[in-house]
Amino acid sequence: MPKKTNGEHKQAEQELRLLYQAIAASSNGIVISDPNQPDNPLIYVNRSFELMTGYSTEELLGHNCRFLQGSDGDQPVLEEVRAAIREERDCVVLLRNYHKDGTLFWNELRLSPVHDDHGQLINFIGVQNDVTRRKQAEEALQRAHDELEDKVRQRTARLAESNARLQQEIAERRELEEQLMHQAFHDPLTGLTNRTLFLDRLDLALARTEWREGKVAVLFMDLDNFKVINDSLGHEAGDQVLLAVAERLEESMGAEGTVARFGGDEFTVLLEDVASVSGAVRVAERIQEAMRAPFYLEGRARFITTSIGIVLSTSGDEPPEVLLRYADTAMYQAKAVGRARHAVFDPSMTIAALERLELESDLRRALEREEFRVHYQPKVALGSGEVVALEALLRWEHPERGLVLPDEFVTIAEETDLIVPIGRWVLEEACRQTRLWQDRSPGRSALKTCVNLSARQFQHHALVEEVAAILRETGLDPASLDLEITESVVMDDAPSTLAKLQKLKDLGVNLTIDDFGTGYSSLSYLRRFPVDFLKIDRSMIQGLGEDPKNEAIVSAVVNLAHALGERVVAEGVETEKQLACLREIGCDFAQGYYFARPLPSEEAGLLVDSDLNRNTSSPPPDPAGKRPT
Repeated sequence: MPKKTNGEHKQAEQELRLLYQAIAASSNGIVISDPNQPDNPLIYVNRSFELMTGYSTEELLGHNCRFLQGSDGDQPVLEEVRAAIREERDCVVLLRNYHKDGTLFWNELRLSPVHDDHGQLINFIGVQNDVTRRKQAEEALQRAHDELEDKVRQRTARLAESNARLQQEIAERRELEEQLMHQAFHDPLTGLTNRTLFLDRLDLALARTEWREGKVAVLFMDLDNFKVINDSLGHEAGDQVLLAVAERLEESMGAEGTVARFGGDEFTVLLEDVASVSGAVRVAERIQEAMRAPFYLEGRARFITTSIGIVLSTSGDEPPEVLLRYADTAMYQAKAVGRARHAVFDPSMTIAALERLELESDLRRALEREEFRVHYQPKVALGSGEVVALEALLRWEHPERGLVLPDEFVTIAEETDLIVPIGRWVLEEACRQTRLWQDRSPGRSALKTCVNLSARQFQHHALVEEVAAILRETGLDPASLDLEITESVVMDDAPSTLAKLQKLKDLGVNLTIDDFGTGYSSLSYLRRFPVDFLKIDRSMIQGLGEDPKNEAIVSAVVNLAHALGERVVAEGVETEKQLACLREIGCDFAQGYYFARPLPSEEAGLLVDSDLNRNTSSPPPDPAGKRPT
C-alpha cells in the first residue's frame, strides 16, 4: 500500500480533529474503548456521556463501561455485546445502568468496531442515547396493559364455567362496542340521529339534488313551553317527554325522512325528493297531529305542542348550516304568531330577526352594565368528600326578565362572537374570586376554579395570551385553574387543537375534556392530548344504579382515562345510587345537584368554609327547591 504524502497526512489529521470536535459536541453520549488492552477499557468519553452518567472523564477512563451496571452486570443482553466484540461487528442493545447518584437510567448503545488501513481492529466506538423516559413510558403502558389483561383474565375465568356463558359475554361486549359507536352519532337520550350525523346527511342530500328533480326540505321543531315541564315536574319528567316525542316523530315519519335531536327540546327532520313546499307542509301537519295526543306524566295527562319552521332548498348550493338557520328563523316566526303551528321560511321574515337583534343588543349592554353574574357549583373528591374545586357558571341578571340562564342567550352570543368578551369576563371573575377565597382561608390554598371555554373562545387566536394575562393580573396560581373544553370542540380540528392545548398546558393550568361521551373521540388523538381530566356527561350518569350496561360504559371510560393518566369527573350526580356506583367504579370526582346547586359567590364561599362538604352522604339542601342548570 503506497505511503501517504505529507498533504494527505495533514488532511487526515484535520479530518480526525473535525471528527473529534463533532464527537465532543454531540448530544449523544460517545465513548471509545481499546480492545487491545485487558478488559477493553475506555480511552475517551465526551461531555454528553459525563452528563448522562454523572461521572467525570477522570473517573471513567481506564474502566470498562460494565461498572455502570452495578449489580445488574449480568444482564442477558450483554452476551450480545460480548459476541459483537469477539466478532468485531456492529450491535445495538438496550442497557440498564445507574447514574453516579444511584438513580436508574436506560440507554441505547450502538457499538461499532474501528479498523485501521490494514484491517486491524484498533477501537470500539459506542454511541449512547438516554432512553429512560421512553422506557418508563413503555413500562407504564405495559403495567396498564397488564392490569387490564389481568382483569380480563379474571372475568374470563369466572365466565369459563360453560361455553354458553362465554358466548354470552362475547355477545355483551359486542353489543357494548356497537352501543359506543351508536352514541358517537346518535342522541344518548332518545337514540335519534344527532347534530353531527344530521348535518352530514343534509350535506349529502343537497349534493344529490344535482341529478335529482326533487328538492331538500328541513323542518326545525321546538317544543312549546318545555321549560315549564322541567321546572315544575323535574328533569326526569322532561326526559320522559323527549323520549315520547322522539317515538311519535319516528312513527309519523316512518322511512320518509331522517329525524334528529339537536339538543334540549329541539328536533329536526330531513326530507328528500320534495316536489314543492306543500309536501313539506303536509309532513309538518302530520307531526303536529301526532303531538296532539296527551302525554301522561305522574298519572296526569299533559298537552305539549310544537312549533315547526320549514325551509325548502332552492338550488342545492345552500350550506347545511344556512338551511338550518332559515328553518330556525321560520320556527321562531311560528312561535311569535301563537305557537303550536308551522311557518315556511320567507326572506321577508323580520320579526324573529328583530327579536334576536334586540337580544343581541341587550347582551352587549349587559356586558357594559355589569349585569352578568357567576354562580359556582362544587366539585367533590369522592375519596375524601372534600370540595376541591368550584365550577364557574354564567348567569344574566336581566333588568326586566330577571335571572336568565345560559340556554336562552349563549347561542346568540356564540353566533355574534359576543361569547369571546363574555367568556373572558367569566374567566377573570372566577380567577379573581378564587384568589379571594384562597387568601381568606389559608387552608383553602389548593382550591381550584373550573371555567368552561366555548367553541368560539377556544378558537380565538389570542386565547392563550389572554389566559396568561388574567392569571398575572389576578395573581392566581395557574395550577388553581381548570379550563373545560367540550369533547366536540377538541375533536373539531384535532391537529390544531393539540397545539393549542399544549400551549395552554405550558402555562401550568389544568385541562378537562367536558361532556365526554356526547361526541366521538379518536383514541389516537385522545392519548396525545395533554389533558388532566375527563368529565363524563350527565346523560351517561343518569342510568347508573339502574342499567348494568350504562354502568359498564362509565366503567370503561374511567378505566380508559386512568390508563391514559387522567382523572375522571362525573357531572349531573343526583342520587345516592349514582354516587355509590361511581365510588365502586373508581371515579375520582363528582358534581351535581346531589351535592349542591350552582350558588352565588357569597353562598359558595360559605359552602367552601363549612364542614358540610366533608359529608357527601348528606348533601346541602337546595334553598330554591329547583334543579340546577
